[in-house]
Amino acid sequence: MVHRIIVINCMVLLTAISASCQSVKADQVWKAQGSNLEVEYRQNTKAVPQYEVFEISFKHENEYVNPFFDVTIDVIFTSPSKKQLRVGGFHYGSSSKPSINKRKTKTDKGERQQISYDFDKQDMWKARFAPSELGKWKYDFVLRNVNGKEVSGSGVFNCVKGRKPNPGFIRRHPTNPFRLVLDDGSPYFPIGLQDCWGDNSGSGSVLDQCSMEGPFRTDRKEPPPLPPGPLFVRGPSENPQNADVYFRRFSQCGFNLYRFSQQNCSYQIYEDLDNYLVQEGIMTDELLCCARKYGFGVFYGIFGYKKVFNGDPYNKAGLAKVKRFIKYSVDRWGAYVDFWEFLNEQKADDRWYEIMVPYIKSIDPYHHPVTTSWERPELDGIEINAPHWYQRENEFESDAITASRAKNWKKYNMPVVVGEQGNHIDKRKPQPPGVGGVWDDRSALRMRIRNWSALFNEIVFIFWNTSYARDGHFMNIWLGPKEREYVRAMQDFAYYLDKDVRMVDVKVSQPKAVRAYGLASKKCAGVYLHHFSSHTKPLKSLRITLDIPAAAKGYWYCPENAAILKTVDVSAGANRLEVPEFTVDIAFLVTQAGPPDIDKDGRPNNLDTDDDGDGVPDKEDAFPLESQEWRDKDGDWIGDNLDADDDGDGVADDWNKNGIPDYEELDIDGDGVDRAKSVPWDVFPLDPKEWRDTDGDGIGDNSDLDDDNDGYSDQEERKRGTNPLDKLSFPT
Repeated sequence: MVHRIIVINCMVLLTAISASCQSVKADQVWKAQGSNLEVEYRQNTKAVPQYEVFEISFKHENEYVNPFFDVTIDVIFTSPSKKQLRVGGFHYGSSSKPSINKRKTKTDKGERQQISYDFDKQDMWKARFAPSELGKWKYDFVLRNVNGKEVSGSGVFNCVKGRKPNPGFIRRHPTNPFRLVLDDGSPYFPIGLQDCWGDNSGSGSVLDQCSMEGPFRTDRKEPPPLPPGPLFVRGPSENPQNADVYFRRFSQCGFNLYRFSQQNCSYQIYEDLDNYLVQEGIMTDELLCCARKYGFGVFYGIFGYKKVFNGDPYNKAGLAKVKRFIKYSVDRWGAYVDFWEFLNEQKADDRWYEIMVPYIKSIDPYHHPVTTSWERPELDGIEINAPHWYQRENEFESDAITASRAKNWKKYNMPVVVGEQGNHIDKRKPQPPGVGGVWDDRSALRMRIRNWSALFNEIVFIFWNTSYARDGHFMNIWLGPKEREYVRAMQDFAYYLDKDVRMVDVKVSQPKAVRAYGLASKKCAGVYLHHFSSHTKPLKSLRITLDIPAAAKGYWYCPENAAILKTVDVSAGANRLEVPEFTVDIAFLVTQAGPPDIDKDGRPNNLDTDDDGDGVPDKEDAFPLESQEWRDKDGDWIGDNLDADDDGDGVADDWNKNGIPDYEELDIDGDGVDRAKSVPWDVFPLDPKEWRDTDGDGIGDNSDLDDDNDGYSDQEERKRGTNPLDKLSFPT
């Protein structure tokens, strides 16, 4: 492992480190009394930026058999224009932390750790709301208990624009049925990600352990032989990391959509439909908040693999319980999510959907798009086609297969979000040496071609990330710095397109060697070319014909590294253009917005000697588009900062020569905060001067002048008496 700076035995004092993304609560507390009930309630803020989350907390000391069901809270929010929106409250848990119990149990698969959480009391309820209308809002609530007693209260808050405006939720494009936009009208070109989650350390959080790029495993029984070369070495991994490291690395390269569902390689949120889990609900709050902090939209699965009377739609008592959990999900997470997905890889009776789709739409104040899996785009009310696709195709056909599937999926005239995408092998058949279910040495290239083809065919991929080892699982995908670089190059290109681009025809002079895909609007255009006849022999003398919407500059662009290969002037109308020599693929961008500048430093890519802004020149940088990595000593495509075996000899590194392998040291930078398996964790585990990043902007709080990214400097907030670590606390 290579570090920027290492200081051993450097201890620091930690103050007010927040392990979650939740805001600090406001100081003012009100009391509501009535019918012998006593409730304290408070707001998290008096002024909330548009689309951010306003929260009311209710503290109520009475004891109940089931506090999730024995207390109901109805809140009516009245907008500045007098529109009323109804939101339900939900049982949150306790005002005190749980005691965490761990015990080992024996199973058919070996010894497993079981974790339970015990609370002294269950006295906290909450209500959440994300306002879209600017101005003064009013709310009125009624809290009722199972004994028929009730208490009411009210309050006000202001919805403000904010110095760093939130663009809002993800919506279907108003005129293009296949595209997505944000509430503020800005374009949204998603690339998604998902992973496994669980409280593996027994800390009460799922965020203190994440797996990232690991090599081939050393603990397999009778492992198959591997080919020679640095990509095929068995060795230790630098896992676990934490969720801040995980989300930061993926968000910085352009991943911007996160899929999560319970009991889908993840923990469950309820034992059964009569018994919800307290700490697991809190962990879900924290997970969604952390994803949002790093700019991810949320594709939320309500039931995952849970069976919920899918085939018994006439069971009224059962469906009432299903509706109850749907309402709980909308009330608790509706202000955080962008898409609702009912099931994961399950079938359900048509009648089940006829009941549940209208129901969720009737109670969701945000009108999030609704989908399910297995996909059912033919049903009324389903708004997203969400198939799953695992493939290990011939790389020369990656674009054609993607385009063919896109055409079929788009028949239903709605956005296509491939809810799971990755590689696949038939585990019943022998595989060539070095081919794992999630990875092989051509996986990154196939992913690149699929991604570009998906963008130009108006569909979206969510990749199921399984990166703890290259030989893990028989499907899903291993994502490392090479894959992230490819995503970053494509997303940088996409940022120059507008929300109105649609598919257009592109003619090529060599159709037996190249397939072409085009996008255009009234202001910009793009082309993607795949050289499907060879990935080793450069292609020369190719020409394309494309209709250009308006006179502009055209930039020939490399999908591998975002290099600007050539700049040309184009005119409105039909243009016949010479394509620069290329080998695998090439893209063409027509825009009046200026040349691509991937790190937004004011220097276009072709003039910038350090495209990722990490301080290492591109010519010396092993990963010139991955700002968190710059060296790869052994050439294994795992950057040395996350490599536990930099030289590829199969032996763990001991950088500080203390006799302990680096990957076993949880506080390798010596700042007193472990990188994982504890709360709080070190957001910057290789930097002894930083350990927290409140706003997820990649700048540690000790260096950041605006820790919460609310547009007000920390100095200004301290002078004005607001909290520089809370984006909902700012001068008004």
